[in-house]
Amino acid sequence: MPPGLRRTQGGPVAPPPGTRGAAVLRDGDLLAARYRLVRPIASSTPGVHRSAQLWLASDEVLARPVAAKVLHAAGPDGATVTAPFLDAAVAAGAVSFPVLTRVYDAAVEQRPADGGPPVDVAYVISEWVDGTALTTVLERDGPFGPAEAVALTTALAEAVSVAHAGGLVHGRLHPGNVLLSRAGSVRLTDLAVAAALPDGRVAADRADDPGPVEADVRDLAALLYALLTARWPAAATPQPSGGVPGAPSLREGPNGRGKLVSPRQVRAGVPRALDLVVHRALDPVAARDAPALTTPAALSDACEAAVRADTPGRTPPVRRASTGLPAAVRRRLPLLAVLALLTAIGVASFSVGRTVGTVVTPPDSAAAGAGPGPSSPVPAAVPLDLTGVPVRDFDPDGDGRERPGSVPNAHDGDLSTAWVTERYDSADLGGLKDGVGLLVDLGAPTAVSRAELVLSSPGVSAELRAAPEPAATSEAYRVLARATATGDRLALVPPAGTRERYVLVWLTGLAADDGRFTAGIEELLFTG
Repeated sequence: MPPGLRRTQGGPVAPPPGTRGAAVLRDGDLLAARYRLVRPIASSTPGVHRSAQLWLASDEVLARPVAAKVLHAAGPDGATVTAPFLDAAVAAGAVSFPVLTRVYDAAVEQRPADGGPPVDVAYVISEWVDGTALTTVLERDGPFGPAEAVALTTALAEAVSVAHAGGLVHGRLHPGNVLLSRAGSVRLTDLAVAAALPDGRVAADRADDPGPVEADVRDLAALLYALLTARWPAAATPQPSGGVPGAPSLREGPNGRGKLVSPRQVRAGVPRALDLVVHRALDPVAARDAPALTTPAALSDACEAAVRADTPGRTPPVRRASTGLPAAVRRRLPLLAVLALLTAIGVASFSVGRTVGTVVTPPDSAAAGAGPGPSSPVPAAVPLDLTGVPVRDFDPDGDGRERPGSVPNAHDGDLSTAWVTERYDSADLGGLKDGVGLLVDLGAPTAVSRAELVLSSPGVSAELRAAPEPAATSEAYRVLARATATGDRLALVPPAGTRERYVLVWLTGLAADDGRFTAGIEELLFTG
């Protein structure tokens, strides 16, 4: 059993709240003399198992927020429900991957009951994610663009691949279990745990249904369908929609659930090649002439190839390299080789379509180092690896959100994906804002000699700003450099010796795009 996870013995847990004999849980109660319940959380998936309740809790030892899923199971068969619930939590706690929420603890303990003796309650303590369920994002913002949708699906597929390699399946892949965090990342909750709970919303298995691994692949494709259309393909999967409206379907299909309508039939603009990939994964009968997509890696690779096929004029993505994991779970290469090459070539190699930013020089250092003197070795520039570095959207003049779901695209090492701003009526963001941008937390004061933006189109104006602490306004970040791109790359060069922790890439001018204005950052490259 992994350290930090324990199993304690107990009998049947209490019935659901509201019935005689139910465990009484209130705000402020402690679990394991450590996790203080703060408030119950409304489920992002209506209809979840009636006796499971999610709480926001506080870890009193480590002073951090945590999620507490508490299970009330009624009657003499309570142990038959709590045992697989806790076993799944212990197994999930042994799997580690950035996209997967971490499981910290799992146990059973006695709690005071409503109108009876103390009863046993099972609970799982896991990582709390400050974010929004995909269900809510789709309802509020609508569907994602193809590149964004594929980037999110690929991240989820990599996480599921890691789980499969560890002998686990997720079993409940649906929009309610996908979170988009304020830090700009996608997170997947409830690995194995949700599937261990009885769920009346999930249809019983049929003889021709896929096995558990293939079912996870099918449901990843269903999530991609939802990302592309803001509709849930209920005709293709028994998983609950989490509140996402259902996609239209024809009356009868091969699985008895109706015949799937493809994403292109629901939303115009979905690339044909990507539409076929989704159809292959969700309706194998209709795609019987194409190779089966039976693993998360196969689905991810097919989706990325489809996006590349739809944009033949774009720079090809950087080839991924081995990270020591199986091929099915390799992460994208963070463009270190490209950075090293750019550093070796130097600023002089940037000619047509590449603009070096204007350095904003502090007044008291304008003449520093002038005149002849003995030469000193120039420290070699070092590419900064932004893998795992917190990057989030920064929109202080608007609603606080600037396409947060696609922020990972700006530092994923893949030039076929991009973080794209919202669309505005003019290049100055419609006169509504001074700018929008990406805020990078380097973790500690770090040497930054150059920031380069790989852009979706020329004409974008940007500033490089920084501050020692995170701030709520752009004015709190001092300007280090500014420039306007005449091509698809923009270099921002701060004063020599710059060391900063919080670096803001601040877009002040947008590029024309089909009658409106936007900006896309395909890759953000920092050099130390």
